[in-house]
Amino acid sequence: MGPRTVGLWRVFIAAAGVATLVVALYRAPAWLQTWSAGAVVVAIAAAATVLVLAIGVAVRGSAHVVARVALEAAFLACALIAAEAILLLRAPEKWSDDPLAQQLLVHERAARGEGITYDGRLPTEVVRDLQSKGLDAVPGFAASNLANPAVADAIRERGLLPLSNVANTIVVECNEGTGYLQFRSDQFGFNNPPGLSAGPIDVAVIGESSALGHCVAPSTSAVDRVRATFPRTANFGVAGARVLSQLGVFREYVEPLEPSVVVWFVSVNYAEARQEGEQPVLMRYLHDASFSQGLRQRQSDVDSFVRDVMEPMHQRLDHALRDELGDASAFPFEQLMKLDEVRSVVDADLGAHREPEAPNLSEFELAVDRVVEATRRWGGSVIVVILPSYEISEGRPQNVSRYEAVSAALRDSAVTVVDGVALFAEEPDYLRLYTLRMDNHPSEQGHAVLGKAVVAAINSKEKS
Repeated sequence: MGPRTVGLWRVFIAAAGVATLVVALYRAPAWLQTWSAGAVVVAIAAAATVLVLAIGVAVRGSAHVVARVALEAAFLACALIAAEAILLLRAPEKWSDDPLAQQLLVHERAARGEGITYDGRLPTEVVRDLQSKGLDAVPGFAASNLANPAVADAIRERGLLPLSNVANTIVVECNEGTGYLQFRSDQFGFNNPPGLSAGPIDVAVIGESSALGHCVAPSTSAVDRVRATFPRTANFGVAGARVLSQLGVFREYVEPLEPSVVVWFVSVNYAEARQEGEQPVLMRYLHDASFSQGLRQRQSDVDSFVRDVMEPMHQRLDHALRDELGDASAFPFEQLMKLDEVRSVVDADLGAHREPEAPNLSEFELAVDRVVEATRRWGGSVIVVILPSYEISEGRPQNVSRYEAVSAALRDSAVTVVDGVALFAEEPDYLRLYTLRMDNHPSEQGHAVLGKAVVAAINSKEKS
């Protein structure tokens, strides 16, 4: 072993020490999002210690020590790269950086594992195939897309914020492995039999995708099961709707009908307004109890908005996603050196010990008050269904914290609560209550549990 080789190893050891501290400092902001502050301090202190030791060995270590340390460092680097390769090979969906592409690949693998024929088309591709048969079809409206810059610009230009699908057309919604949910929308763009949402009705349902019926076959959703007992039950669920857009749907479509019972399906992940608070129109629903866009009289404007603005947006997004899915078929050798998967394992382990942040439910609490006040005016009542989720069932701290906060907020309100989380927890095999037994919407069995509980709550209201 010559002096030149030893010298190179000394440089390698010193560089490895410097790199350790630089990486720790670079990653510190990301760690603070998932780790406790104490864990971040310990990690940086450990990296600084590695740097000091590395410099000490590089400067003062004997040739034998330098060679041994350099060899151990090289072995460690190779082991980390090998671990990264194994993790990527075991989860080929991670070959893509796109979370939506990852989700679709997971659904496909899970469906095939259950022996289910998987429909690999994207929503706009399903729409295109239906249109090629002469059918009028559109991709499903999602309130979460209202924050898209192109959509936000159109809202300002047209003076309209839509809250429903195109009317009287085939709407293509979601596919979580068991096939696409498709339904013919009613005259206001919702998932109802023709004419029902015009009134009169006895029960009105508002909420997000689980209320709409994601992602189970028609007639098997919780709302469909409620309608089997109370035929005049109208579904005003909107995919991707957070608390403010759900309040908007109530104001525009439910208040004019004055139903005896309003059932509000609440996802604890959507109880915070977040980006919806940036929409002036949505904030007006919250702070002005008399505000309305008059959407029941503007369905033609809603239809043209969704067709002209949101459908092209969906096409662009799906085109990019199709390209991403194609790229995800090749092993990502360029990712090996980043060690993303190895780092995610460490982040998840240490992050589990961090105290979850309390959600901001101020808008949610005010929205509940608005719905209760309006419903009381015509002698109606409000039932809130706290929706279960896979994350809560699995006991993930952040999601459990949100559930506890929403439950606490509702205890102080004048609503009847149906705790779907508690109902799912009573099931020994709770995984069967989620589509494909994984992180999805409730399965048909899960919807049956929720529907039965809602029917019981409505019956209890009628008897009191």
